[in-house]
Amino acid sequence: MTRRLALGWLALLALVALGAELVASDRPLVYARGGERVWLPADGPRGDALRATLGPDDWALWPPVAADPIAVRTAGELAPLAAPSARHRLGTDDRGRDVAARLIHGARTSLGAAVVATALATALALLLALLAVRAGGATEVAALAACDALAAAPALLAVIAVGGLTGVRGVTALALLVAVPRGADTARVVAASLRATLAEPFAVAARAAGATPTRVLVRHALPHATPGLAAAAAVTAATTILAEAALSFLGLGAPPPTPSWGELLAQASQHELRWWLTVPAGLATTLTAAALLRLARA
Repeated sequence: MTRRLALGWLALLALVALGAELVASDRPLVYARGGERVWLPADGPRGDALRATLGPDDWALWPPVAADPIAVRTAGELAPLAAPSARHRLGTDDRGRDVAARLIHGARTSLGAAVVATALATALALLLALLAVRAGGATEVAALAACDALAAAPALLAVIAVGGLTGVRGVTALALLVAVPRGADTARVVAASLRATLAEPFAVAARAAGATPTRVLVRHALPHATPGLAAAAAVTAATTILAEAALSFLGLGAPPPTPSWGELLAQASQHELRWWLTVPAGLATTLTAAALLRLARA
């Protein structure tokens, strides 16, 4: 995957996640009924119930996927595990919910967890690295040793253990538990970059000119650590997305009925690996993680 393709995929995914209700919903984007035009209705009838109220001169503009990701509201009977059709383009899950709608809204779950975890890990890494290098000496050695210990903890196993012992689950808990070991690991990389930069001639000259150690560290050394920090952030985001899918697969991810890519994969394993449950969610997870890792290598 090229860098441009990776950026394009992530940008498209971000737009879909932000505007999920405009892409997949059983509420129309706009409808005209009885001479009244309503844009982005937030209440009132929806889906087939709304269609039944539209007269010959009325009309409605529906999202590309005109289905609700949580509940099925149809005039007919439920169709669990139905194969793709004109009504459900990617079929339905084991409760009759539209898979395409859940896949689209699941992007919000995965990307939301990745954004929160990456922000927390980056902030933690910067704080630990700056404090360790600024203190120097035995304090720096102790801080980096603590980072080594935190980074050695497998994020996925930590999430499973904490979730099993405390019952805490969901996107926020996942992001926090992934962010701590990833932030500690990133702090080691950032601290090494800062320490190397402080030995460069321009940093030595800045100190000789009277700049304070803090100013030299923040103003001159920190910008040189930015590429490594950005690469680590991309790896953290990819790790979070894969961890979310794995935990949802194990039943420890976002609580139902929250849409999730991992939850679709879990359903596939329980129902003879129905391809419309496996392939779209698996591709979305794999492509997103691959795109983030490609940016980390850039």
